Amino acid sequence: MVAVQRTTIEAVSAVRPLKIISLICLVIAIGLLIVALCSTSWLKTGSFRTGLFKECTSSNEPTHAAPFPGAPAPGHCHGPSRNHGFLIAAAALLFVSLFCTTLSALLNIVGLSKSDVRGKYRWYRFATICSGIAVLTELVALIMFPAVFYVNMNEYGSRRNWEVDWSYGLAWGATLFTLGASIMLICDKEHEEVYYKEKTIYNPPPELSDR
Repeated sequence: MVAVQRTTIEAVSAVRPLKIISLICLVIAIGLLIVALCSTSWLKTGSFRTGLFKECTSSNEPTHAAPFPGAPAPGHCHGPSRNHGFLIAAAALLFVSLFCTTLSALLNIVGLSKSDVRGKYRWYRFATICSGIAVLTELVALIMFPAVFYVNMNEYGSRRNWEVDWSYGLAWGATLFTLGASIMLICDKEHEEVYYKEKTIYNPPPELSDR
């Protein structure tokens, strides 16, 4: 007797690597933003540096006194002592960006865990929107920060050798990683993440299977 042939078609879900890479980029962006927000190294001049929430004077100040009126004593920190509205605005925008980036990462994880194609792209679309908002708020904050400071620089005395410090660079790095994640979430949408595999099974006759 001839073996009975049976053909089955299985649906196999495949995760696109771009979505995983976008999730990694979002996680890196979250870490960079947290470090940048907590740092006091956004602007510096000599031994003085300021962040979004505190300004500090290094203990290496050669005059052993505050570098200019209102600055903290060498080796100490305190809250911004001048017009710091632009610092609050930049911090608020970056906190919004941090929230949107975190939400985008969570939505990306949900999308990766879904097996339904339509469900996946629904979550990916929400993640893309959140990451896009994060990029916009970061750009506004990072462009506004040095521009407004330059206008108000005379409030910090006669010093003119100001430099943006490494925390400002970290914030730009977070922006680039978030932008990259947004692009990767948008890309590859025309390819479905499910493909079909055909499998043929041969069932032997009963008299052969008993042997």
